[in-house]
Amino acid sequence: MIYPYIKNFVEIHFTQEEIDKVLGLAMQIASHKINEQHHMKDNNNEIKRFFTGLIGEMAVEKLFNISIIDWSVGNSNYYNVPDIPGYTVGIKTVEKGKFPIIPKQNEYAQIICIYNPDIKTVSICGLATKMTLNTYQSDDLILSPALRSRGTKTGFYGFHMLIPLYNVNINILSGNKVK
Repeated sequence: MIYPYIKNFVEIHFTQEEIDKVLGLAMQIASHKINEQHHMKDNNNEIKRFFTGLIGEMAVEKLFNISIIDWSVGNSNYYNVPDIPGYTVGIKTVEKGKFPIIPKQNEYAQIICIYNPDIKTVSICGLATKMTLNTYQSDDLILSPALRSRGTKTGFYGFHMLIPLYNVNINILSGNKVK
């Protein structure tokens, strides 16, 4: 479902120094959130999850040459916002071999990314509109039975509907600008 569309993906490479910097932030976030109720019941691979999300944000930063990552650490209630400052657009990153996990009801578009830890790259796949996210989803793509049983998340498979981001600047997101 993904490979026919890889010609549209933008591949971003990372140095070990960049990987280590993002890993350090992921470790700080995970240690801070360990006492939050949501994270107590869902503490499987927290560092890896935070790292994967952050490395996708760093990839989009590099592509558009803008600042996205919030290097502060705090309560989750203050961070549940779209990832790109000034835009109602998130960044959803998944490790190679898995499908992105998204809310069943999406309120804003997402840039979909795939992290490949073997070669230290993120493939920026494209922009999924809110309608695309809310249409091309399946619970069968969720690997965790516990997460599937909660009924709030689903897997995204609409790679054929993504808007490619190669040779594009941040203005492609202008329709999603915060007013």
